[in-house]
Amino acid sequence: MKNILFSFMAAVLFMLPVSALTEEISGSIVNEHPGVGHIAVVGDSLAAGFKATDSKVKPAGCLSQNFDHDKIINIAIPGLTSEQILKAARKILKYNSKLVFISSGGNDTLQDDKKPGSYPKQKTLDEMNLMFDAFLKTGAVVAYLGLNPPAPYPIRLPEITQMALNKGVIVVDGMNGLWENPQLMSDHVHPNNAGYAIMCSRIVSSIQSYYP
Repeated sequence: MKNILFSFMAAVLFMLPVSALTEEISGSIVNEHPGVGHIAVVGDSLAAGFKATDSKVKPAGCLSQNFDHDKIINIAIPGLTSEQILKAARKILKYNSKLVFISSGGNDTLQDDKKPGSYPKQKTLDEMNLMFDAFLKTGAVVAYLGLNPPAPYPIRLPEITQMALNKGVIVVDGMNGLWENPQLMSDHVHPNNAGYAIMCSRIVSSIQSYYP
C-alpha cells in the first residue's frame, strides 16, 4: 500500500517559483503504468541523496516510501559521470525494473568546466541517449531529474531535459528554487534534508500519474 510522504516542507514547496522547465513538461510518457516491480535509482550524488541525513528524503527512500515495489535497486554514487553511470546502468538492465529514476550529467559539466574540452557536450548527450533508450526498451517508465543550475554550468543539462521530453521520459523539476537558497542547501550543489524533502514531493507528484 502506498504511503504518501507528507513533508513538513510542503508549505514551502508551493511558495517556490515555477520554472519554465516545469511548464514544458507535457506530452506522452512511454511505458506508463507498467505495473508493480523493481524500482531502480541510477546516477550521481543527487540521485544518491548526498548530504541528506534522513534516508526517507533521499530519492531511493522517497520512492520506497511512496510507491509499491518488489525491490529497490540503488546504484547511485556521488561523483559519477554519465559514462560511468551508463556502464553501471547496463549491468542492471537484466532486472527489468518497472520504474527507473536517473540523475546524470552534472559531473560531466564540472569536469569540463575545470578542464575545457575534457568532457564534450556531445559525449554527454550521446551517453544519455543510450541510457534512456536502454531502460525504455526494457518496458520501464523512466524519470529524469532535470537540472538548470546557475553558471558556470553549460547548456548541456537543459539539452538533456529536452531529449528526455522528446523520448517520453518523465522530467522531474526537482531542484527549481533550491540552488541559491541557503536554508535548503548543504552546499552549492546538494540540498539539505529540507531541500531533499521538497525534491521528494516533486518526484512523487511527477511520477504518481504514470506508475504503477
